Amino acid sequence: MPVKRNKNLNDTEPTSIKGNTWGKKMRHDHWAIFHYRGEIKVIGKETDTQKCKGCNKIFDLMAFTTGGLRGDGAYYLQQTCRQCATILRQERRTIRKNAPPRAEHCNNCHRKDGVNKFTRLQADHVHGSSIFRGWLCADCNTGMGKLGDTLEAILQAAIYLENDTDKIIETLHKISNKMFARTQ
Repeated sequence: MPVKRNKNLNDTEPTSIKGNTWGKKMRHDHWAIFHYRGEIKVIGKETDTQKCKGCNKIFDLMAFTTGGLRGDGAYYLQQTCRQCATILRQERRTIRKNAPPRAEHCNNCHRKDGVNKFTRLQADHVHGSSIFRGWLCADCNTGMGKLGDTLEAILQAAIYLENDTDKIIETLHKISNKMFARTQ
């Protein structure tokens, strides 16, 4: 009786699937745009300008420091100018220095500190000042930051998720009662 063998899928060529990139060389035409700062390869033309995410002013590329590294050895530029980056660094340093001891749980979602990289607590503060707000996990801190760190934006998201304002108010009361019960 002949032995039935399983087909080795690694020996065959992949079948054509619409949009696949198997065996095709990736095109990186935009990678040809770079310049050198001394011996450092930097993305963009030397005469280009970029808008700072901090002060919203437009500067030459020399006003920005290098950030991450691209596959071809060229460096990306940071989104904030050197001056704004220095102010942000000083602000964070002051916050960490003046913050109370790290809490055991996130002040927002109450997940335990340090279970994984997303629950590692971060010092949250009012941007543009040295006012400490509390210890938040990375998910909560990033989520609120992406909503602009404003109550209006968070309430707008709540209204988007739940169109019934009575239900939003009821949930808000329930959450606030739980939070105040923990602090007493």
